[in-house]
Amino acid sequence: MKFNDIVIGIAFILIGALAVFQARTFPAMPGQMVGPSTFPTIIGCGFLVGGAILIAKYILAGEAAPLLVANQGWLKKKRVLGFLLLMLGSLVFAIWIEEIGFVPGGIILALALLWLEGYRQPLILGCAALFVVVVYYLLSQQLNVPLPAGPFI
Repeated sequence: MKFNDIVIGIAFILIGALAVFQARTFPAMPGQMVGPSTFPTIIGCGFLVGGAILIAKYILAGEAAPLLVANQGWLKKKRVLGFLLLMLGSLVFAIWIEEIGFVPGGIILALALLWLEGYRQPLILGCAALFVVVVYYLLSQQLNVPLPAGPFI
């Protein structure tokens, strides 16, 4: 399926506005100019600008296009299964992240999705696992984001 730019633009604006308004409720860090709300505010503003650009692009094109175009390739069993696995895996990851841990859960989810899509080369799977470990290190050690380590770390 392909969504029209105006639909995606509106969704981006809604998500960006939600992120900015939610970030305003975060407590300030004493003695620091940068606090917990800085990163979500920057990302939210990026979503707002991106959404506005998509809507402007649609309006300036001057052509009326359908809001949704169904692509038969996306309705194949493998694609639907991949989407369902992503949703289910994300839900399981969110519910049991404390018990599983960020690194094992992220690696399992990434490898399952890549495997389902047919990417079974060891180098690709290894890069996905390494990416999860690097993200964990950057967030937990460099940015001091408290991520659950799980039983293996």
